[in-house]
Amino acid sequence: MIPEIIQTLVRSLLQLTLYDMIRSSRDFEDVKAALNERTTWTIDVLRSVFSIRLANGGYFVTLCSLMALFMAENMHLHYGRLAPGELKERVDNMGHATFAILIATLDFGVVVIRVAGIFALCGSSWLATCLIFVCISPTIIVPLLIYLVKSFRRRTRQPTIEQGEEGVAEQK
Repeated sequence: MIPEIIQTLVRSLLQLTLYDMIRSSRDFEDVKAALNERTTWTIDVLRSVFSIRLANGGYFVTLCSLMALFMAENMHLHYGRLAPGELKERVDNMGHATFAILIATLDFGVVVIRVAGIFALCGSSWLATCLIFVCISPTIIVPLLIYLVKSFRRRTRQPTIEQGEEGVAEQK
């Protein structure tokens, strides 16, 4: 049961990357467009953190934002300005999975900074944890619960050796 849950989580996390697009792309025009769109979005989101006045000064959040912003701008300078053929060559040399993880790191940085911001703004760690749980419920918790329910239903419907095929027909 635990390995199935881990596999589901890994599949869900891999959907956040450009891995499938990178593997199937021939001319890398689409990969370059997606890369530039993601880095531009990340840079805009990270810059928006500086306009929020945090109650306790938020030095940690500001430092994390600056570091992630530096990574995003650096990635944009190194990969976003390449011609599609050059980008394809670099990605092929680096490895498709490695490049997809590198790009997903920016998205992960945005999530970490938002979580740090919630903790900085909340007076209580308990309240911050509850707010974060509510925020991730639609994307992580609900699908995981649905998977567990479906898995449980499948196991209860599987016939045992004593029941045979007749037990399945009776359950339906």
